[in-house]
Amino acid sequence: MSDKPKKKSSGKSLQKIIDIFTSPIMVGIFVTVIFTLIAANFYIVRGQQESTRALLPPIRKHLFEAIEWVNLKNQDFRFQIRGEKKPNTPVALLTIDDRSIEEIGRWPWSREKIAFIIDEMMKYQAKAIGFDIVFSEAQLDPTFEVLKRIETRSVGVLPGTVKAAIEAERARGQPDDLLAKALEKHKERMVLGAFNEESEDSRLRPYQDYCRNEAFKRANADKFVKLNTTFIVNDEADPFVDLEFDKVFESLFPEIENAEANITLKEVFKKKEISELTEQEQRQLRYLQQTASMRYCETWLTDRDPAIEDLKPSYAEVFKKSKDLQDLPIDQAIEKFKSMVKPIPIQQHQRWTINTDQIQNGVDYTGSFNAEQDADGTIRKASLFFRTGNRMGTSFIPSIALQTYLVATGYRANVEINIDPDHPEQKHISKFEIVDPNKDPEELIGRVPVDAQARMNINYAGGKNMYPYLPAKELFNGKDTATISQAEYNPETKDWDEVQYEVKKADFIKDRAFIIGATAIGVYDLRVTPFEKNYPGPETHVSTLGNLFDRDFLKDHPQEQKIMLWALFAFGVLLSIAISQLTAIPGFLVTFGSVVAIVVLDQLFLKNGFMITMTLPGGLVLFLYISLFFYKYLTEERKKKHLRSTFSKYVSPAIVDEILKDPENIELGGKKQRMSVFFSDVRGFTTISEKLDPRVLSDVLNKYLTPMTQIVFANKGTLDKYMGDAVMAFFGAPIVFPDHAKYACRCALQSLEKLRELQKEFKEQGLPEIDIGIGINTAEMSVGNMGSDIVRNYTVMGDAVNLGSRLEGINKEYGTRIIISQFTFEDVKDSFTCREVDWVRVKGKNEPVRIFELICEGKADGPTSGLLQHFSSGFELYHLKKFSEALECFNKALEMKAGDPPSELYVERCQEYLAAPPPENWDGVFVMKTK
Repeated sequence: MSDKPKKKSSGKSLQKIIDIFTSPIMVGIFVTVIFTLIAANFYIVRGQQESTRALLPPIRKHLFEAIEWVNLKNQDFRFQIRGEKKPNTPVALLTIDDRSIEEIGRWPWSREKIAFIIDEMMKYQAKAIGFDIVFSEAQLDPTFEVLKRIETRSVGVLPGTVKAAIEAERARGQPDDLLAKALEKHKERMVLGAFNEESEDSRLRPYQDYCRNEAFKRANADKFVKLNTTFIVNDEADPFVDLEFDKVFESLFPEIENAEANITLKEVFKKKEISELTEQEQRQLRYLQQTASMRYCETWLTDRDPAIEDLKPSYAEVFKKSKDLQDLPIDQAIEKFKSMVKPIPIQQHQRWTINTDQIQNGVDYTGSFNAEQDADGTIRKASLFFRTGNRMGTSFIPSIALQTYLVATGYRANVEINIDPDHPEQKHISKFEIVDPNKDPEELIGRVPVDAQARMNINYAGGKNMYPYLPAKELFNGKDTATISQAEYNPETKDWDEVQYEVKKADFIKDRAFIIGATAIGVYDLRVTPFEKNYPGPETHVSTLGNLFDRDFLKDHPQEQKIMLWALFAFGVLLSIAISQLTAIPGFLVTFGSVVAIVVLDQLFLKNGFMITMTLPGGLVLFLYISLFFYKYLTEERKKKHLRSTFSKYVSPAIVDEILKDPENIELGGKKQRMSVFFSDVRGFTTISEKLDPRVLSDVLNKYLTPMTQIVFANKGTLDKYMGDAVMAFFGAPIVFPDHAKYACRCALQSLEKLRELQKEFKEQGLPEIDIGIGINTAEMSVGNMGSDIVRNYTVMGDAVNLGSRLEGINKEYGTRIIISQFTFEDVKDSFTCREVDWVRVKGKNEPVRIFELICEGKADGPTSGLLQHFSSGFELYHLKKFSEALECFNKALEMKAGDPPSELYVERCQEYLAAPPPENWDGVFVMKTK
């Protein structure tokens, strides 16, 4: 016996724990924790370089890519919300557009015309020109070749005037000569272009950069990666910066290139000597020789390195300058060297397409115009520099935008590479500063926010033509003015339209930096940006250049990761509590308001130059709402099914629907509340059942119980149970309503009306006549799901219920049909007519209860009214022990209604007390001996 309460208590405690952990709030907190962990993984992966991401488990990699894709689309959305903004920056795009091609001729133009453009721009004092063009092949003037053939074939026969004309053409020079001279003349303002479409971050291991440095120098690095005083990169985390690997490769690379040449001559060209090759074949051979050394670097110091054994003495000599390697055996030194080199996330390229030697040699500055597309093909970032290797001065190539900016301003970019504190296994850009070296001391102009791969977020002003376009044809018009175009806001259309207007060349070009590129249809490359799907490729460089001038940068917040993770957790918990406690519409409004708040906050961050990953809180809001919505839907549906199955047996469908509207108000456990209980019973049913066939008896019961139950339901009653022929019901639960006593009384009266119809029907069918008694009590009682762990029933319990049952049985004593207690009477006396029939002390109770017969709803009239008046007077006299006067009143009541059972009962009692008076302590209370 002593263990049972403990088991019951522990069971309840366990259920409470289960209920807590399966509540919507806990589900929301669980979802928040999972989402926060996913966000933490996102930040970790985002900080890693591409080669490291490739080694991640697929689920982590794909999860990162999915969030990043959504985040990129969100970045586009925030730009579109912000809208366009007209820049006022001294930069412009010098366009090779359709109108220029129509007037000047088909593209590509002669280098002579490019030279003319350069001279014109410099005449008007342009600050700098960056070329989104590469002159990778020589241009031969066909006219020059024709004149050369004429001179060769007509030696001694040409007139002097013709010879003079030919000499004049020769003196003018080839187109490449003219362009090279123009570039060299203004080289301090020129930035040539270069590009490479092949990125190979995953091919090389970090230590193989030292091999790539030397191979790149043998290829074309020395032609365009010249000593650049405006762009300096220092790798502070390079432990082997002083090691002279060039001594290792100075003899190896020529051997590799000669071997490649022999293979190419024999297998590709089918020739024996280089002199037998055409000029184009010789260029192809040189390319294969150069890339052979590059390809060797992919095997350097691996098991596939064919020269590793032969070069070990050379490595030992090189490693003597390293304090970390000098005292180790060569094999251990090589392995330690390989392990100590950390990767640089900056994108690496194999070979660059640059300008011809003649054009390239006279210029000091070159920039890459490679476009960096995100996974969805949109350009949102601009790499400010690239690399081929890891050595300062020979391996790092600035972008065309950065180099043009530095040339135009005279500033210098100082870049520092160091160990990434968040990812110690790799390096990152620890500093990217723009300084003015012309000041003493140097003045810090500002810092450029870039990611680990040297990429800057492009703060687009809007769609195309937000920066002014200067068509190249305007430089050939011989005028001092030019017609330029730029997007302007049109208040009427509420859009940005291209507007052309005339400017003075001297005013517009002076002190302005230009990017020259092709925008003609069919010539230029289309790019996708947050504002447009058809955006001129050159204008992406102009936008980057404009950002550098304005220092209007979009930067990552340095504390974003730490703050975001805590903010996600706190916000998720608060939102879980809010959504869990609210119904559908308020919950949706809170969710919608949260999304709006995130968008507004995002715009505030954007206005202040911060690109925060607001996809994460936005995703958390939607994820929480969807998760809790479906969880609440499933649990509510399950709960509603349980409630429906529980109450559909007891109450009307309308009440069930009312319950389901707000099931939180229904307590299935026991609780105490004031309500009315209703009992009805068929008189003499045992005798009736003995006379009837069981099937007929069942039919009689069904015909009786069905309408009686419907009447209970129609009056908001709850059916408790059938007890054979008896009906037990209660009013005021599970839906609480204050006038439950009135509904119980109305149900009783309607039951009698229906009974009269059934009596007539049964008589016609030859069935026994039935009669009923009804008892109603109103008081505080316990209601709820009660029973055992195996079987439960929604019912009422308590002394008040027992009294209701006694009242139903007491009808037999007074010949009445409906008896209600004094407690019920107090609730209904203003709406129903009742007569007090006795004071009784029921079995098991000491306190007497006044009982009343329910007569009708509203006021009684006619003989019934007179009956009630005489009976009430007699009842009062009876309790005053004035039995003679009382007898007279009761007789008058019988005159109003002959055979009235309560009146006849009191006539009999008065006669008895007149014959034998009651004792002095008689209180007028009738004691019930039976239930």
